[in-house]
Amino acid sequence: MKKLLLAIAAVTVLSLSAAAQGYELSIEGMGSVGPIRCSNNYYGINILNGYRFKWGNGFYVGVGSGMVGTSYLTDFRRVNYLDGRVDISRKREAGNFFVPVYGSLQYYLAKDKTRLPFVRLDVGYEFAVFRFDWDRKLFDKTNCKHGMYVEPSFGYTFKTKGPEKSRSWYVAVGPTFQRCVFNRTDVQELAEPDESGYIGTATTKTHNWLLPTIAFRAGWRL
Repeated sequence: MKKLLLAIAAVTVLSLSAAAQGYELSIEGMGSVGPIRCSNNYYGINILNGYRFKWGNGFYVGVGSGMVGTSYLTDFRRVNYLDGRVDISRKREAGNFFVPVYGSLQYYLAKDKTRLPFVRLDVGYEFAVFRFDWDRKLFDKTNCKHGMYVEPSFGYTFKTKGPEKSRSWYVAVGPTFQRCVFNRTDVQELAEPDESGYIGTATTKTHNWLLPTIAFRAGWRL
């Protein structure tokens, strides 16, 4: 019985030791730039907790969260004139803050002592915290409309030459598909005024899309 208890204790200690060696904590800065005019632009800091498994060249699963500040388009107006001219005006909100919660799945493509290329997939949700209205100088919680996002990326991990081998830093880049809610108004000029005296007719639609941005991440693995 004692031998059995000792064996169980030994296996438990070895399992905990292996888990501790596989655990990784990262702090990363992030940002994105919208390649199209309707996309979100954001920046923030995240803390990523996870484990690396020895499967193939290395497999990593983690969960992250942090604070993100972002700006996104809320209104889009297009006026079409009879002579072919087009006027376009846009309104972009600024000062929106969110708390993202996401899962991260990462696989290393090769084994190397100093550099580890990897592919990564983050899937998560951004919870609206508040929006700062610069015109009225106050916090507003009514216009935060963010939600799910998906981010595949490719990156490199660079190991440090210090005594702690687990420390490293990494960079990653890839497209992010973020939820963006905005109104688009199409105004078509009329050849003659209508019965109400207007020379144009307008149609407004609300769009709720996952729009792309280009995301960048730089992290320090402790």
